[in-house]
Amino acid sequence: MISQIIRKIDSKGYKGYRELTGKKENIENFELKILRVQGDPFASPSVVKVSIDFRWKSYGNCRLGVEDYLYRRLHKALVKYSERCGEGHSCFLGVPKPKNIMIKRSGVVARDDRVEFRFWVGLPARHRRVLGGEAERIIYQKIPSAIREVMSFPHSSIKEHVISCEMQDSLRNQLDSMGLVSFVPNGALLPRKCGDCEEPLRNAVPFESPPELEVIMKTEHGDIEGMGIKKGITVIAGTAFHGKSTLLNALLDGIYNHVPGDGREGVVTRRDAVNIRAEDGRAVRCVDISSFIYNLPNNKDTVCFNTDNASGSTSMAASIQESVEAGSRLILIDEDTSATNLLFYDERTSKYFKHKTVSTVVENASSMREKGVSLVMVSSGSAPIIQVADTLIIMEDYMPRVLQINENAAFGEYSFPAVRKIVRIPRLEKPKIRGSWLTARRLSRPVRLEGNHALREESQMSYLASLLSMSGKFEGLTSEEIAKKVEEQIDDLNSLGDNPGFAEIRGLDFVFALNRMPELKALH
Repeated sequence: MISQIIRKIDSKGYKGYRELTGKKENIENFELKILRVQGDPFASPSVVKVSIDFRWKSYGNCRLGVEDYLYRRLHKALVKYSERCGEGHSCFLGVPKPKNIMIKRSGVVARDDRVEFRFWVGLPARHRRVLGGEAERIIYQKIPSAIREVMSFPHSSIKEHVISCEMQDSLRNQLDSMGLVSFVPNGALLPRKCGDCEEPLRNAVPFESPPELEVIMKTEHGDIEGMGIKKGITVIAGTAFHGKSTLLNALLDGIYNHVPGDGREGVVTRRDAVNIRAEDGRAVRCVDISSFIYNLPNNKDTVCFNTDNASGSTSMAASIQESVEAGSRLILIDEDTSATNLLFYDERTSKYFKHKTVSTVVENASSMREKGVSLVMVSSGSAPIIQVADTLIIMEDYMPRVLQINENAAFGEYSFPAVRKIVRIPRLEKPKIRGSWLTARRLSRPVRLEGNHALREESQMSYLASLLSMSGKFEGLTSEEIAKKVEEQIDDLNSLGDNPGFAEIRGLDFVFALNRMPELKALH
């Protein structure tokens, strides 16, 4: 019995808690197991697993929807019963706070006919001595109360959550066969309450598709009408503050399902979508950017381009090629965060220059489309970008309309990047996330990750850091092979240890981090 051990070690040194490691006990209607015991009250809290019988399949086929729903209830219940006592993390209960996206998290795992909860527990101490009474209260009162609250849910609410997940999965799965890269349902509320807010803006204008782009998507829960963004070149244009970037951000977030009430549930995008922006100062290792940049002074090689301090244009060119090389076929670009000289070229200035060193995204766009790479670009009104569009969406007062254009597009010859093998990855010791920066002992400088819009939660960053600590096993593979291997192990986030603070990432996100390490070595 766990209680007997706690009473035996009461008032003794904190290391006495180690006797609890691996111990389990049936409490009420669930089994509790102590997976990991912290070595000090100020160290990362201990980890507890609770297993309870639960026939989750009776609520639908979307396991992700069940897990996400229960995780949100778990987070809320643990916050309620967490408190401060003793010193350090004593009496803390918790899991990382979720955002409005539905993603797989290690805190809740639905198995055949049961569900497992993993969460942090701060085993209590004062003056680094065991507080036995408080420890028993946590194990036998607080945790059972929290689990009762998690499992005491209205059946209608979990059903709504699961149906929403199934509907969004169905929409996303239909995109490719319908020739689409993204879909925005009529009635969606895209604007957020503030720049970093999750909540929709109160009294926001509901989205309504222009007739030219309206499609009907069929799901087992009914037909849904909305705007389909076709494969090819789509430009979203308009003046400032009319919803261009709001629409683009919704498309970027559409790689994930959203919870009911978010306003963007039903906005779906291909899972391989990548947002490209200028990242001045990033490292680039042997990336083929010759489709975009060439004829450099001193005959600098752009087929195997290397730099420790990329410019805005070379960083963008490298990011596009790295993404395509790793398997992405949808590139999203906002003019506001781009190096303009890589986006388009003003032919009126050509008489002033002897040499042309950049073949712009606009010049390569038609060739990229022919090779199966789609583009969605946001522009305030740059004529060269607008003229290359297959589909031109004008945003006015957060409402889209379509314009037909008959301009001659500029043509360049885009080539898929030469495939690299990642031959050396730095052995990262205890990588840590500091905001959007990745640090580790064997990194000469922090790796900046803020350019990756897909990393939405702290728990995703934690999982990325943990994966990178084992990155040596990916040496000798191509970027696409690495991305696929990462995707294969996402289903079991606990394969890296029983950590309740992990959430899924894409293989593309892992490769994104690798490519920005100065110590990386890659060869064609």
